[in-house]
Amino acid sequence: MVALAPDARSRFATRLKRLRLQRGFERARFFARTLGIEENRYTRYERAEVEPSLTLLHKMCDTLRVTPNELLGFAEPPGDASGPAGPSAEGSRADPASSLAWRLASATVAIRQEYLGRKATDALETIRETGSLFAELQAKPFGAVAEIVRDPSLKSAAPDKRAALAELIGCYTDRVAATVGPRPR
Repeated sequence: MVALAPDARSRFATRLKRLRLQRGFERARFFARTLGIEENRYTRYERAEVEPSLTLLHKMCDTLRVTPNELLGFAEPPGDASGPAGPSAEGSRADPASSLAWRLASATVAIRQEYLGRKATDALETIRETGSLFAELQAKPFGAVAEIVRDPSLKSAAPDKRAALAELIGCYTDRVAATVGPRPR
């Protein structure tokens, strides 16, 4: 009998790491924190030592903005070329800095809405607000981040949300700084 599971697990581990890096998570620990798990547990998935649960697979797909088929290595069903992140063609994917900017904008807007006591009942308004902050992050990355950290709503946010936002800010500013490169003297 041929042992297919270890080979499938190995291919999954390779895809998971590639997608993590493509989405701007340079370090496994940042991605693990985003998933809400220990770094050691997460790195065992990338080393193909164990397989994640169905619940964790779902969270990985949401975080990486990929379909389960993309993450698991199955072909998309005919006529279904889009998932939660839009078209699945590799060339149409957002760059890692843009992905991080959108996630940072989403997290910030969620904290602001909670601070103001607004429920996210008007999804379109939430998307508009997120899109506006995303555009600011794209236009003037460091200026927009400076505005975010001065936002009074952050002071009342739960410590875990503040820590997650700080991680996102660190990942985003590191990615933008790496893209821009050193400044001329």
